[in-house]
Amino acid sequence: MAQMNNQPPLTLLAELEKQLKSLSHDSQALEIIQEFANKLGKTKNRQLVFGEEGALVCQPIEYQDVLARGLIAETENPFILLQGDIISTDAAYFLGERITGSKFAIATSTCDLVPGRRQYALLLRLEPILASAADAKQLLSQMLKFESTQRMYLPPLPGDAGDAIANAVIFDGAIQIRLDDLLVSTRHASLSLVGWRIFGSLVRSILVRTGPSEVAMREAF
Repeated sequence: MAQMNNQPPLTLLAELEKQLKSLSHDSQALEIIQEFANKLGKTKNRQLVFGEEGALVCQPIEYQDVLARGLIAETENPFILLQGDIISTDAAYFLGERITGSKFAIATSTCDLVPGRRQYALLLRLEPILASAADAKQLLSQMLKFESTQRMYLPPLPGDAGDAIANAVIFDGAIQIRLDDLLVSTRHASLSLVGWRIFGSLVRSILVRTGPSEVAMREAF
């Protein structure tokens, strides 16, 4: 095997691992979110902050509007959907079963939502939290602490039931959809910048979270 810079390949790869060490599996972003939520105090205070209009979600961000504001160049690929957009569709599947009557958050990155870029995309199901539910207060408190990576808090959305006090993005179980079907889905909202940052931190935590023992285990082999 050819050597680069007169160094063995494994030495070069070890240097690459060091550069990726604090980036690829880092949990600091989630810890920052949890610390911020903790400083807000009680659940009602957290709900006031994260439930404020425009805090985590906003009206769907449209390509033509963004272009007109000069926020992107005309040379960039036009987008139809963005990562984190809240959509509804009857063309999504989980374990081979079609899911109807639900809203979803798009987990796939924006750059892979360009028509023709991919065949499939990943969604995360939204579950409305109703005031009448026996565990509503417990779920709301848990989500607004961001201690669990099973759910992410979102405020009620247009079209939700009248007694909906929140929505939970469910991270336990990725939903699959053909990209062509996703691109003709109904958009309900986009994530704000901070909403998108939190969403991304949770997605990353779900997919690549690790611990020191796993590092040692892999290093040994």
